[in-house]
Parts: sequence; C-alpha cells; structure tokens
Amino acid sequence: MENLKSKVHFSKEVIAQISSETLNDIIAQGSFTLIDVRSPQGIENQGGIPGAVNIPLEQVKKEIEEREYHPESILNSDGPFLFCCTGGVMSYMAAIHAQEHGMKNVHNLEGGHSAWKKLNNQN
Repeated sequence: MENLKSKVHFSKEVIAQISSETLNDIIAQGSFTLIDVRSPQGIENQGGIPGAVNIPLEQVKKEIEEREYHPESILNSDGPFLFCCTGGVMSYMAAIHAQEHGMKNVHNLEGGHSAWKKLNNQN
C-alpha cells in the first residue's frame, strides 16, 4: 500500500487535473477523448457524461499495454485524453498507467463524475 501511496503522490505532479467547469467547455468543443473507466453498471446507475467512451478500468489498462497490437483502438489516437470515473481516483490510476506506457497529453477529471454532476445540478 505504501508503494501505491508514493506512486500517487509522485504522479500528482505530472497528471493534469481538469475541473468540471473546464469539462463543460471541452464537451462543447469536442476537444478531448473522454474515457469513463467505470463499469457499464456504474454508468447505468449513476449516469454518464455526454460524449464519454466507456472502457472499464481493467480493460483500459490492458488496451494501453497492448496498444501496438491494436492500431484501431481509440487509445492509439494522439489525444488529448481525459479519464473520468465516479470520484477521480480510478481514472487517476488509469491516467498514471497511460502516462507510464508512453501516452502523452493525459488528464484526469478532478472530483470525477460526482463533481461534474453536482456542478450541472444533476441528481
């Protein structure tokens, strides 16, 4: 657990956090590839963010590691990529994993879907 904590602490300096306010502009412009790493059931129960592509966390990790074998994968585009989840933790881990495997222009939604939903008055 200590290794995970130090990894997250170190990586916090290099993974850009995007606010929910900025996400609304991004949605309007379509300027990011938004990847929701929650399970399909989580999205069904909590709702989603318009334009987000659902790739659950374990699948994202696998696709990132195997990108070279799957040129058609959305993760092979140049990005920028914005990862999101319920509260911002799982997506942060996905962003760290992406960056460690050579992906550039990787971001995390600060506070996750919950913060975005609250900002947009969605219950």
